[in-house]
Amino acid sequence: MNTTKKEIGETIREIRKERGLSQEELSKRMGFKDRSGLTKIETGVNDISGEALAQLAELLEVHVGIFFTGKTCKLPEFKIARYDERFRDDMIFMVLSAKNALGKIPSINPDLLDIKSNYLDRGDMFWVALDGARVIGCVGYETINPGEARVHRLYIKPDLKRQGVGTALMQTLEEYIKNKGYKKMSIHIGDEKYWESKLFYKAKGFIETQPNILERNLE
Repeated sequence: MNTTKKEIGETIREIRKERGLSQEELSKRMGFKDRSGLTKIETGVNDISGEALAQLAELLEVHVGIFFTGKTCKLPEFKIARYDERFRDDMIFMVLSAKNALGKIPSINPDLLDIKSNYLDRGDMFWVALDGARVIGCVGYETINPGEARVHRLYIKPDLKRQGVGTALMQTLEEYIKNKGYKKMSIHIGDEKYWESKLFYKAKGFIETQPNILERNLE
């Protein structure tokens, strides 16, 4: 158990290195002017606020508690696949679990009941993350304007959040729409229960252009 700022800083450094990030790169993502602030945190010279730890957890894709337990985490083994009807029931169960973990009433979004009609038949796309045969995440997009994709239904199995699944799904989506010539991604974030989602997208370079609307240019 980490009880001192030095121990917390050492864990931050270990996880950063596991993720292949330099101090300069992580400092930039955190909004620091240079790497000196992160260096002081990692060496235990400076404390780090709870808000900054939450941001760091999003950037490093770990649960914030890892900074206090002293345990680093390896990314789980999973693959990203295009949606197929055989994944439907397990995906719906995963989404309901994710909503329940957020304290939301576990209802299912109507579009998820028919991915083929609501996404694939319209020329858009939908993916699932698979751990073996089990669905542990999903994401899709809708074309809302020429060259603009609206990200939909990014859900991760609750006990696998902050372990790289969301990033892998978003990277798959981004690469796909770039190849199709899209110039912008956007996302509509729900109420205050989705504050973690907002941090996630901002860490990926999205900017809030309207209340609860975040956008990112792909050029």
